[in-house]
Amino acid sequence: MSETSCDIHDVTKAASDLVATGCNIGMTYLPEGITRLRFSSIISSFANEVIQAVDEGLISAWQGLQELRAEHEELLSRARFYLQNGIGVAAGVMQVRTGISAIAMPGGVGAIPGGLLIAHGANNIYEGAGNLYHGPNVPGTLGPVRYVYQRALKDEHLGSTIYYSMDLYLSGYGILRQVPKRGSFELFRYDPITREKSYWQTGKLALALEVVVDFFTLNTMFQDEYRNE
Repeated sequence: MSETSCDIHDVTKAASDLVATGCNIGMTYLPEGITRLRFSSIISSFANEVIQAVDEGLISAWQGLQELRAEHEELLSRARFYLQNGIGVAAGVMQVRTGISAIAMPGGVGAIPGGLLIAHGANNIYEGAGNLYHGPNVPGTLGPVRYVYQRALKDEHLGSTIYYSMDLYLSGYGILRQVPKRGSFELFRYDPITREKSYWQTGKLALALEVVVDFFTLNTMFQDEYRNE
């Protein structure tokens, strides 16, 4: 679409898309009905103001379309921010629980990965909660564990990359490690008959959450790499 071919119909369509997105986000993130209605009303008012400005000739259809698209992208960006950090906190809790379970394994074989899981989980909770508290308009929260990686490697970008890579490794360890089967009676701790991969005991929702978290981690790594070029 070019500036010359843009008309009021394109503006109306963009306004409708913005309002629909706002309603979906409100339904997802705002549990209280009155707050949800006020949020949707604010977005609808903005969209109607842009349409009216175009209709009255105060701004061109192209300018109105760009305003609506910019607001749409900003709304989606904020929704992604809160979704990603909310999931990050939940994933951090899961990491801590998995780490405690790994440390409790007989023979101390899970002590090191369990300790790393607890450290990374606590750090992810700290960073996610900090980002949610401060909002998307300030620099992201740097947790103490990621800070240690950066200091040890004397490079912020490399330290964060190694931290995220370790996060992915620990995620794989958490779902692929051998755990006792439910209801099994273990006479010999290395008996493979009484053990199975952890993911067989993990619920579908937890596995889906793990996949989403890994996707966000990879996306963050690629974004950092792009910004560092």
